[in-house]
Amino acid sequence: MRKFIKHGREGFTLIEIMVAIAIFALIAAIAFPALIQFLDIRERIIQKNDSISSLQKTFTFFSRDVSFAVNRLGKNEFGEAADATMLVGDDSLMELTTSYQDFNLDGSGVPRKVKWLLEDDELYRVQYPVMDPDGDTRVYRQRLLSDVKDVELKVYSIEEGRDSESKRWDEETRLPNMVRLTIEMESGVEYERAFTMLGGDREEAAKAGASSVAAPPNGESGSGDSPSRDENPGSSPPETQTTSSPPPPPPPSIEIPGDEDGR
Repeated sequence: MRKFIKHGREGFTLIEIMVAIAIFALIAAIAFPALIQFLDIRERIIQKNDSISSLQKTFTFFSRDVSFAVNRLGKNEFGEAADATMLVGDDSLMELTTSYQDFNLDGSGVPRKVKWLLEDDELYRVQYPVMDPDGDTRVYRQRLLSDVKDVELKVYSIEEGRDSESKRWDEETRLPNMVRLTIEMESGVEYERAFTMLGGDREEAAKAGASSVAAPPNGESGSGDSPSRDENPGSSPPETQTTSSPPPPPPPSIEIPGDEDGR
């Protein structure tokens, strides 16, 4: 007599597999568009951050070049002097001599030639290690921006209380007071910023002000008229000469420290 052993069922039926596939397809159909949208937004955010970072780097370099510009006539590789202290719109967007700190020289400022170029919709900054390079000088070329449609530079100067605007600079003895940079991207977006410069006349005024402030404080804080009489004793008016004798000692209540050393 045969005995039939009934085994338990193993695996899945075809209907169960088809139901599972249908559920998975439904979930994928709902999640896939959201995933594609998330990846697209992520890519655009990365591109936007890269663009903002490149713009910030560009404006930072430009601001430093303009702020530390040196009031001098540069020379080309043949030793010929330039036509102006800053060349705008000739063979490059801008060409000038600027000064940067060199930490190998205890932080002293070293003049260097800097040039800005727009080539093939890309904005470049070219820096030379010296202020008057020749044909064999090593050049550091840095690409700052891509997809640039146009770059415009305008210089502003103030003379006799009147300001003037121009796309060129022809002065040989001074720098402009301000430079306006406008960058137009291929997407149609424009970025514009203005940068102030320390022109030649203002530079002399700043040096004069700094030298007057840097006078020694001892012996000069309490007697402002005594140094002028000591420097030019013969050019003082008669009234000043009659009072040039040493005045009586001031009372203790108004005694100024360092007055005795000044005498």
